[in-house]
Amino acid sequence: MSKGIEIAAAPGSAVQSSAAGQVIYSGNGVKGFGNLIILKHDDSFYTVYGYNQSNLVKAGTFVGQGQKIALSGRPPSGGNPRLHFEIRHGKQAVDPIFYLP
Repeated sequence: MSKGIEIAAAPGSAVQSSAAGQVIYSGNGVKGFGNLIILKHDDSFYTVYGYNQSNLVKAGTFVGQGQKIALSGRPPSGGNPRLHFEIRHGKQAVDPIFYLP
């Protein structure tokens, strides 16, 4: 069961940070997400960006809102190109629809 949303995106298109924060993970070691980025934001919020073709930021980097952090790709299992996006408050996944413009 997915804890986020999947957004259609052409392969290689820019993935931008939804808010300023620090990259706490950038790699492909989490099964099912391919290249994955996790950002930590203020107030114990985290954002998760999966299925990336390539990550453009490294762990420890601070990024600004709207900064290009990855290039979109496909899930490791194949299928249509898309971005997996989650918002978490602490360890709890929250519905991103309530936070997106």
